[in-house]
Amino acid sequence: MQGFKGKFVKGSEPESVYWRRRAIVAVAVLVLVLLVVLGLNALGGGEEDPAAEADAAQHEWQTPSASSTLNRPFVRETQPAAEPSVEPSPTVPAVEPCAAEDLMLQVVAAFDEVRSGSEVPVSVLVASGAETACTADLREVAVELAAGEDVVYSTAHCETPKGEEVELADGAGQTVEFTVDGLASEAECAGARRELPAGDYELRARLGDAVSAPTRLRLT
Repeated sequence: MQGFKGKFVKGSEPESVYWRRRAIVAVAVLVLVLLVVLGLNALGGGEEDPAAEADAAQHEWQTPSASSTLNRPFVRETQPAAEPSVEPSPTVPAVEPCAAEDLMLQVVAAFDEVRSGSEVPVSVLVASGAETACTADLREVAVELAAGEDVVYSTAHCETPKGEEVELADGAGQTVEFTVDGLASEAECAGARRELPAGDYELRARLGDAVSAPTRLRLT
């Protein structure tokens, strides 16, 4: 038996089989070491890092509070518009009628001489010499033919009044047109109308108590 001490005894299997067995054992050892390392990492990963938690908390969204320092746009409060006050309109004083002494009348006939019974166009200018404006009713203007003190014809007897109430101021005047037919007339157009005798007559205009200067009209 002493002759076999210290000597390598080769088995009956080939040498390659022994190398394969050694390789399998080495691989198994490496796998075991890898499993141990993975297990340790898994156990260590379960513990949370306080610093990481704090950093994550800083990045979490938080609803801003009323005392938050976030910049907010400044919005000026709009004051309700005040309703405009309605001021009473000033009272315009009424314009008074023109006084007779302030009225100025002028009568103009288209002809100085006509045949009795013929029509004569006549114009009457009405103006005021008052310092302030006044009114005159042109419907009250009349044209008269007079023989001495007697009025033998007047447009107020039979004709429909013409014109309207007007305001006179600053010497401006209004004109009223008439047609004198040369036939005698009476108040309210009473009685028969007849041709006036030939002769000279005074033609004048009247508005209330105001009377124009007469002009001559000859009937033939």
